[in-house]
Amino acid sequence: MSKNLEAAVAAELMGVEKALETVAIGKALNEAAYKGASGILPVGKHTVDVTVRIQGVITKGESFSQQIVEKAEPWSLLAIALSKLNGVTVESLVKEALAGGPEVAAIKEQANGAIKAIKGTTTTTCAGKVTAKLTVTAVETTEVK
Repeated sequence: MSKNLEAAVAAELMGVEKALETVAIGKALNEAAYKGASGILPVGKHTVDVTVRIQGVITKGESFSQQIVEKAEPWSLLAIALSKLNGVTVESLVKEALAGGPEVAAIKEQANGAIKAIKGTTTTTCAGKVTAKLTVTAVETTEVK
């Protein structure tokens, strides 16, 4: 079973109220806050019991359709392009790519246009975006040593 199908089945079984709770918890877990707090935590094993209160508003937008350019295999494309060049040119090309710059972005746009013209686009339905404005408050924290 694919991960998307598993998630859809789980969501159906879960119900809207439980899904809302799960989204709230997921949105409340902020990666930056986690990294900051884990940097402060002293070395060692810690057992903790935390009761939290999450309050706020979660908004889910409407599903929407989006045109996505079919993906080309970039490594195959690069291998074929490099096979058309001599060794000195390949080395020069690698140095230029590592340097970056606006000409690299323009070349990427040109390549994307060529891929789109050859392979076309696919219309994909995307789920509406979920945004949240939440506050998380520790109601009670007990560290068990």
